[in-house]
Amino acid sequence: MSMMAASETPCQAAGRRLAAHKPAVLGLAVLAALALAVPGAPLFGDGPVETALAAGQGSLAFALFAGLLGAGAGLLWAAAAVALGQRAERTLMSLAARLMGLPLLLGVPLAAGLAGRGLWALAISAALTAAPAVALLAQAELRGLLRREFLTAAQAAGVPPLAILRRHLLPNAALPLAAVAWTALPRALVAEGFAGLLGLGLPAGVPSWGTALGDAVRSGDGLDLAAPALLLALTLWALHAVGDGLRAAASKGERP
Repeated sequence: MSMMAASETPCQAAGRRLAAHKPAVLGLAVLAALALAVPGAPLFGDGPVETALAAGQGSLAFALFAGLLGAGAGLLWAAAAVALGQRAERTLMSLAARLMGLPLLLGVPLAAGLAGRGLWALAISAALTAAPAVALLAQAELRGLLRREFLTAAQAAGVPPLAILRRHLLPNAALPLAAVAWTALPRALVAEGFAGLLGLGLPAGVPSWGTALGDAVRSGDGLDLAAPALLLALTLWALHAVGDGLRAAASKGERP
C-alpha cells in the first residue's frame, strides 16, 4: 500500500472509489444538472420540456423527503432487530420479508385517496414501500460487520466499547449503510410517479412528474407525455447509477 493510500481518511478513500465508478459519476452529474435546471425552468419559457422540468420540483423534493423517511425507518428497523436479540431479529426480519412480497406500491395511491391527497399520508405510505427493503439490506450489512474478525479481536483484547464504536463500527458501517439508505430515494420517486399517474399524487397545485404523466395520459397528448416520462426515467437511472457506485465503493472499502 502506498504512503498516500495509507494516509487516506475513510471519507477520502470512499470518494476516490466512487470517483472511479464512471456510471456513478455520470449519475451525479445528471442529478446536479437537474438540481440546477429544474428551479430555473420557468425562466426559459413554457414549452413541453420547460414545463416538464418545472414539474420536477415537486417530484424531487418529495423523493428526498419520503426517501429520507423510508431510509431512516429501515435503518432503525434493522438496528433494533440486531440489538434486541436473535428471537426479535427473526421476527422483525420475517415481517420485513413478508412485506416485501406484498404490492406495497398500491398502498401509496390508496393512502392518498383516503386522506384526500394529503402530503403526509403520501409521504408516509411512500416511505413504507422502501423501509422493509432498507431494513433487510441494512440487517445483512450489520450482521456481516459484527462477524468480522477485527471486531472479535478488538473485543477479546479488551478495547472499550466506545473505542470499538469509534474506531471500527462507524468507519466500516457508514458507507455500506449510506448505500443501503440511498435505495429508498428511487423507490419514493417511483411511488410518487405511480400515484400521480392515477391522479392520486401530490396535492393539487404542487407540480410533479407523476401528475404531469397522468394529465398527459388522460388528454392523449403524446408530446406532453414524452418529456416528463423521459425526465423521470433519466432521474431514476441516475439514482440507481449512484447507488451502484456507493455499493461498489462500500464493497471495496472495508478496513480493519
